[in-house]
Amino acid sequence: MTNLFRKILGLGPSKPTNVRPQQTKTTVKPVDQTTEELSDLNIYPSLVSGKTTEFDMNNEIAAVFYERDSIYANIYTTYVMLDDINLDKVGDPQLLHIKTATQNEDFYNMLVEKGAQNLDNRAANFEFWNPIDDKLPYQVLSSKLSFIASESILSKKHMLEAHKMLDCDELMVSIPRKGLIFIADNNLEAEHKKNFMNMHAYLIQDNKYNLEFLCEDIFMVKNGEIEGVLEINQLSDLMRNK
Repeated sequence: MTNLFRKILGLGPSKPTNVRPQQTKTTVKPVDQTTEELSDLNIYPSLVSGKTTEFDMNNEIAAVFYERDSIYANIYTTYVMLDDINLDKVGDPQLLHIKTATQNEDFYNMLVEKGAQNLDNRAANFEFWNPIDDKLPYQVLSSKLSFIASESILSKKHMLEAHKMLDCDELMVSIPRKGLIFIADNNLEAEHKKNFMNMHAYLIQDNKYNLEFLCEDIFMVKNGEIEGVLEINQLSDLMRNK
């Protein structure tokens, strides 16, 4: 598998733009479909693929979190509220999309500020992870599947926690599907690094848990911030040809 490592400077929320991906259906309700009074403490960032069908992103204001030539789909940062009053069937908060199509850039910037604060204040709950049927010879961090597990990559505080838990200076971060995150030391032995990449590729291609696709590339994090990306063009091609 041929990969290209690209060093990134300033990766993260850029100037907001209007998004017009094709839509077939949406499952995440907008905020105006709840009668509960939710505070700005409920605001969180949410990473979505340009191929999302769960979020209605037509004409929404959003920042591009990550893009490159030949990527399967750009990643955008939109914003949600976690309704912790009306819980779902398993007792988890419900997700509500904050619609921005009729708002201005100042409103979006308020969401950016509040969302970042709330994400930092929310525990990442990283834990050491192993596949059910295997015992990995190296350490991998993950967290419980949740609406904003993947978004820990946006928080320098959470990434610094991962550095500390893994006792390493550089991280590999995989966010293959919405709600998932896997983190390992970027200086693993070659065989172990290959194993981590294969696990990432498997999660990209397999969707038995019915989770939305997020990103086929792997992010490199140093000092809690993204500084580069391992581009996996073969996975981009596979997703396009599915």
